[in-house]
Amino acid sequence: MAYLLVKALHIALMLFWVAGMVVQGFVLAAATKLPGPALPQELTRLRLLRKWERLLTTPAMVGALASGVYLASSAGWFGSGWLSVKLALVLGLAAVHGMQAGRLRRLAEASGEGNEAGRARLLPVVLVVPVLIVLLVVVKPF
Repeated sequence: MAYLLVKALHIALMLFWVAGMVVQGFVLAAATKLPGPALPQELTRLRLLRKWERLLTTPAMVGALASGVYLASSAGWFGSGWLSVKLALVLGLAAVHGMQAGRLRRLAEASGEGNEAGRARLLPVVLVVPVLIVLLVVVKPF
């Protein structure tokens, strides 16, 4: 019973984490199109998104990682090939989350320029990697 509750919690936390990252990705992609520094109205929205990131998205990531380690260890999956690939993808997603959070912080503090185009290309990663993770968990191909 405890395993199933932790599994449900893990799925819910993953949904919050990935949803927060998708919203951040879209906002950051839109910020690259700003002709100059953000206006006060835009800064207010960026600060609100940053608060959401600190209060929900980041704690959801930490909780998802912790519950995932519990699930993998209680099921005896460590050492499985599919789990190793999944963990690499999850760590990559966590790194992207850190990059997005940093860029969001810089923009919300009005010290960031709206033209960091290279980092705006992370949105496809945020959309594709969770799908690959789910496929690995469900299919367990190796």
